[in-house]
Amino acid sequence: MDNEGYITIREGRVWYKIIGKNKEKAPVIIIHGGPGLPHNYLEPLENISQERDVIFYDQLGCGKSDLPNDNSLYNVDRYTDELEQVINQLKLDKYYILGQSWGAALAASFALRKPPGLKGLILSNSYLSTPIWMTDAKRLISKLPANLQKTILAFKNGEHYDENELRAATKVYYDNFIQRFELTPQSLKDSWAGMNHAIYNLMWGKQEFSLTGNLEKFDLTDRLNEISVPVLLICGRYDESSPEANIIFQNLFKNSRLKIFENSAHFPFYNETSSFMVTVSDFLKKTDNL
Repeated sequence: MDNEGYITIREGRVWYKIIGKNKEKAPVIIIHGGPGLPHNYLEPLENISQERDVIFYDQLGCGKSDLPNDNSLYNVDRYTDELEQVINQLKLDKYYILGQSWGAALAASFALRKPPGLKGLILSNSYLSTPIWMTDAKRLISKLPANLQKTILAFKNGEHYDENELRAATKVYYDNFIQRFELTPQSLKDSWAGMNHAIYNLMWGKQEFSLTGNLEKFDLTDRLNEISVPVLLICGRYDESSPEANIIFQNLFKNSRLKIFENSAHFPFYNETSSFMVTVSDFLKKTDNL
C-alpha cells in the first residue's frame, strides 16, 4: 500500500511517497538527479518494492515539493541537511540510499556524516566530482562531428555561435550520452517537462557540458575513502558518467563494486531494466546479511 504525503522541514514542505509493504527489510531511499529534475523518471525503480519498501521524494524546489524563491537554499550542504531531515522524520532506523546522477552527490555527501542507520549506497550514473565530470564531457564532445564540436566550444568559450546549431549539438549529445533510446519513456518526459531550470542554471549552468554554477568546485574524491558502508557503483558504457570515471571512484571507496551496463547511457534502468534490477537486488540481499 502506498503512503504519500509531505514532510515539513525548516525551509518548506517536501513531498514523499513510500511504495511497498515489506517492513522487515531495510527500505531504499531514492534520490533523484538534476539538480532540479523531479523524481518521475525513476519510476522503473518502483520494482524494488517487490522485495522491500521504496521511498521517493522530491527535493525542495522540485516536483510536488515547495518551491521557495530563495537561491541560498539551493546548494549541496542544504540539500544534504534536507535528506537527513527526511530520514529523521520518517523515523528510519536502517535504510539504503540509491542516488542517481546528481543524487549520488547527495547520497555520498550524507554518507560522509556517518549516519548510524545507513547500510549501503547504490550510486547510479554518479556525479561525485566536477573536475572528473568535465573531463568526461570534454572527451565525449571530442566524439561528436567536427561542426558540432565547433559550436559547443564556441558556446563554452563565450564566442559567437548559432542558437539553432547549439540546440542541434545538444540534442546529439543527449541522444548519445544521456538517453540513448529511440522513444523517450513517458515518466522521463514528465520529469523533463517538470524540470526546474532556475535551480539547474543556478547550480550547474545552461548546458550539461558546461558548468558555470555553484557546483563548480564540488569534488568528493579526496573523501570517498572515509565511507565504509558497502557501495554499488552503476554506469552505462556510453554514460556521461563514464566507466573511466567510475573506475576511479571504485578504487577510492573502501568497499565497492562496479557494474557497467553495456547497452546503456545515463539511464540503464530504462535500457536494461531487468539486469539493472537483478544487480540492485543482489547487492541489497548480500548487504542485508552484513
